[in-house]
Amino acid sequence: MASSKKKKQKPVKKSVVKKKLKTNAIKKIAQKLKIIPVRVAPKKVRINPLFQPLLAQLQRRRNEITGQVNHLEQDLRDEMIDNQNTPGDSADHGSGELSQHLSVTLMENDRIELERIERAISRIETGQYGQCETCEKSIPMPRLKAIPWATRCITCQSRAEA
Repeated sequence: MASSKKKKQKPVKKSVVKKKLKTNAIKKIAQKLKIIPVRVAPKKVRINPLFQPLLAQLQRRRNEITGQVNHLEQDLRDEMIDNQNTPGDSADHGSGELSQHLSVTLMENDRIELERIERAISRIETGQYGQCETCEKSIPMPRLKAIPWATRCITCQSRAEA
């Protein structure tokens, strides 16, 4: 008779196994009920050589905006400290508040542009860039050069704005 050798396995704590099973079961139920979206890692796609210059342009602009926002935040902090420590009449304080409001508005505009840029970079990296989100036709290169974060062709964008 042949002797069978059994491999020794490390004992697994029952609590760890139960926790994993429970977590996996909850995830599956939540996915079926569409409570939690399934996270799928983005596919690595070879970047279209036509989009390389646009990707570089988007990355440069992202860096510029980040620098601008950091600068605006520092200026805003400095202005707030100056306004607190500087005596003055209501006109002086009103002027300071107006300047602060302008800084906040500029930062908000930069944040919106930064979100669009990040989305465009993500679309380039996943191979979806240059395709209209609405009609799925190709977005013409002149449009992408003019507005590198465009997600719709001119026709679909015109319809959306109307």
